[in-house]
Amino acid sequence: MVDWSRIRISPSDDTWGTLKSWWQHRWEDWREARAERDVLASYRADYGEEARFRWWQRLRAGVGLFFVIVLLGAGLTMLVGLFFVGLTIALETLV
Repeated sequence: MVDWSRIRISPSDDTWGTLKSWWQHRWEDWREARAERDVLASYRADYGEEARFRWWQRLRAGVGLFFVIVLLGAGLTMLVGLFFVGLTIALETLV
């Protein structure tokens, strides 16, 4: 019979920490090398911790999203309403 309590499924926490720091170091080196040779770096969008948005950009995006949701909701409501009105007219015509 197998003693399942002695079997480890994953490596120790130290192994994962070592791998994580190794990959993080390689990623940082790659980003620095890319930034040095990238002539369009100043035009690229920032992301992550470096991303900064002005309050009016957030407001504009929120208002735009609100109108998209309202228009899609109104359109869907109109389609469902027209479907039921058409169904009612079709049933009245048949009966």
